[in-house]
Amino acid sequence: MREFLGRRWLKFQGLAWLTAAALLVSCGGGGVESGGTGMSAGYSSGAITGFGSVVVNGVHFDESTARIHDADGNTLSRDVLRLGMTVEIQSGAIDSTALTATAQDVNVISDLLGPVSAVDLTASTMTVLGQTVRITASTLFDSSLAGGLSAIALGQKVEVYAIFDPVNTVYAARLVLPRSNPDHYTLRGVVSGWDSAQRQFQMGPATLTYAADAVPAGLANGATLRLRLSTQADGSGRWVVTTAQSATYLPADGTEAEIEAVVSSYTSLSSFVVAGVTVDASAAQLNANGLTLAAGVRVEVEGRMQGTVLKATKLELKGSEDSAGGDDSGGGQEFELSGQIGSLDTTAQTFVIRTQTVSYAQAAFEPPGTAANLANGLKVEVKGVRSSDGTLVTASEVKLDD
Repeated sequence: MREFLGRRWLKFQGLAWLTAAALLVSCGGGGVESGGTGMSAGYSSGAITGFGSVVVNGVHFDESTARIHDADGNTLSRDVLRLGMTVEIQSGAIDSTALTATAQDVNVISDLLGPVSAVDLTASTMTVLGQTVRITASTLFDSSLAGGLSAIALGQKVEVYAIFDPVNTVYAARLVLPRSNPDHYTLRGVVSGWDSAQRQFQMGPATLTYAADAVPAGLANGATLRLRLSTQADGSGRWVVTTAQSATYLPADGTEAEIEAVVSSYTSLSSFVVAGVTVDASAAQLNANGLTLAAGVRVEVEGRMQGTVLKATKLELKGSEDSAGGDDSGGGQEFELSGQIGSLDTTAQTFVIRTQTVSYAQAAFEPPGTAANLANGLKVEVKGVRSSDGTLVTASEVKLDD
């Protein structure tokens, strides 16, 4: 009952919802599930920042034998993984020296799927399902969206992978993909303003409703849920919830955990919450980067679960406090790519590694390799940042492997 993949959508219509609720109680209840029981287990939650193996929070996870799926439980190919996708990885033990591990389960989780109702090029934001999505120095766009945010049309359906700030209700996008004719919309957020008489509640500025006598599983003010919505609002303009699931995950006792998220509540250094996990960082190595730890600040924390508390060994404060906790300071995320070159275009000076197009026009090549040595099938290692419009990775360094 506690398997990582088992966190499926909970249907809440009549007896189906009652059965799901009963199953939750039998598994420990509360809408937060525990992971596996092995002492050598690892868990990492954050955005994909590199390929070769999948890189999340600086750890290289070999996903070649892992079960890869989306939040609905649909099996995915390794080929659909993209830089910027938010994933939860359950793995074997993490080698803290080599920063490697073998992934057993990769859960790919988007935050928003729906139509764009507003674009603000000056503020670098767009609105999806009533939610503010911030475009940052780390936001990647699908290559079909040349121009990045300026290519987004009103009414266009997009899927957004983001770092969600539950305090300021802002989604700092890491990846934006176009989606045509989806059969449902998706919204992950925090419940507020629940009105049982009106059968409605809020997630950020959005008002949602549900069917009579069918309260969504886990619905409570303050709960973090991921909702599936009908693609048509009701007559009052409210989005209609069809299914729901908890959007928090509690790793098991003894699990090595690494989480990048925004602090949702803060009491002290020894007691604050990220991604639904209570953290004690009183004994952690702290890299504050000139920031002050508080609710709304983005952090990367790592340590080991002791019961239901993550005893942190390292804590890094990231981003800037005046940007809703979700933006990067400076030039944004550095990406690492390792793999075979495909689709080499010597005129455009681009090639593809896995699913990511890379521009090598400004790259420094490690001697004795040069741009003239590039060829399809050749293995290379690349470091770079996103291009100005976010549709490419602009390589700063390229190394040709022997």
